[in-house]
Amino acid sequence: MDSLLKNTLKRQIPYLIGGTITGTFIAYYYGFLFSIIVNSILWFVISTVVNKYYWHYTGFKDEMRLISKYLLHKKGYKYQIK
Repeated sequence: MDSLLKNTLKRQIPYLIGGTITGTFIAYYYGFLFSIIVNSILWFVISTVVNKYYWHYTGFKDEMRLISKYLLHKKGYKYQIK
């Protein structure tokens, strides 16, 4: 696995797990739509603060590189099929 992907996943896995758990509880008590909005905002703030002070990382540089790498790979794959 690519080191860039490993580093990005290493930072994001706790937020995905935490967001799933809290989202389940919020959805049970307040409803699905409220859960999506509030839980997304809550975990975005938590992840931004933790990334800034724990990982000393700000911004979305790695995520944008992964997206561009995926899009380039997808375009190359599409042209190979034809």
